[in-house]
Amino acid sequence: MCIRFFATVAAALLLPACSIHPLPEDVTGVNTYHIVRQIRCETRAAAIDIIVRELRREAEAGDDAMAQRILGKYDADPEWISNFSPDLFVGPDYARYRDLYKVITTAAVAYNFDLTMSETNNLGTSVNLLGPWSPKFTAALGGDANRSRSNQRTFTVTDTFGELLKINTLVRGVRYCDKHLVEANFIYPVAGRIGVDEMVLTFFNLSLFGALEAQQAKPGAGGPPAMADKLTFTTTIDGSVNPAKVVFNPVGSGLQVADASLSGTLTRMDTHVVTVGLALDSKVSASLNSLRGYLFSRQRGFGVAVADSGTTASRSVRNAQIFNTLTADVGNSSAKELAVTMVDQQKSREFQLVRSR
Repeated sequence: MCIRFFATVAAALLLPACSIHPLPEDVTGVNTYHIVRQIRCETRAAAIDIIVRELRREAEAGDDAMAQRILGKYDADPEWISNFSPDLFVGPDYARYRDLYKVITTAAVAYNFDLTMSETNNLGTSVNLLGPWSPKFTAALGGDANRSRSNQRTFTVTDTFGELLKINTLVRGVRYCDKHLVEANFIYPVAGRIGVDEMVLTFFNLSLFGALEAQQAKPGAGGPPAMADKLTFTTTIDGSVNPAKVVFNPVGSGLQVADASLSGTLTRMDTHVVTVGLALDSKVSASLNSLRGYLFSRQRGFGVAVADSGTTASRSVRNAQIFNTLTADVGNSSAKELAVTMVDQQKSREFQLVRSR
């Protein structure tokens, strides 16, 4: 009876945090789908911010009627941005505008998620028996139940910025990004804002003003700008049931329970690696030099460029889906392929070739 009581108490204390198949929602209530949605919506918000900021420069500083008209539609209904397209700028006078917004909307982002959840549950009990042979002699019984489980979930998602503008359309009365763009979560970072907006801003600053290029290009030949960030978040949760002990007064002369105690520990460690790659489409990268000169001459820009370096190296296959360390659907977008290549190159650094003797 006593042993069953202590086992029941321990299970009640430890069971809420236990799981057979560890998942992110065990800790935060946020599942994998919502984690991906949060990061995609954060990237979408960054793209919208860049486009709207540039429209305001044209509408206010440049006093451009077409930019004012487009901006007016956005101000009246922010969801109108899903209709935005470089082709809205019609005519030869807006060739540079179309070039600029094509660079932005055809750029691609690849997110590789490596979510690892590990859990350990230990439960220990001990019972001391008092025998009739001597009031000072006891026989101790003990038992442990130690369990551990782990789950690693890996996948890759790709978008172009033009596609991201359109993902918030109304479906069955609900928008994809409505009420799901949350603030930073310092306890479980991958469930909140992770700072993709800064990366997007830096990437376009470097692409348009910092001469960022792909290092896989031949010296002097140039190449589509690309860069990658690797973010690693680790959250460890420790819980324990302190040893509890109950002492019984001897009654009668038979074998009796003198005292019983239990202890329990729970350790949960979640390590989440999100590698984000950004790249421009090769079809628009040819216009970068003239576009950079135009932007500099107009003293325009998205902000102060931050010095950084972007590298890319992996096998390149037309419409590739299988890379060195991951598999991704890149469709017919060279920007998506390059963005995934950036992620692949970043992840490839984790492996080291060891020559066998």
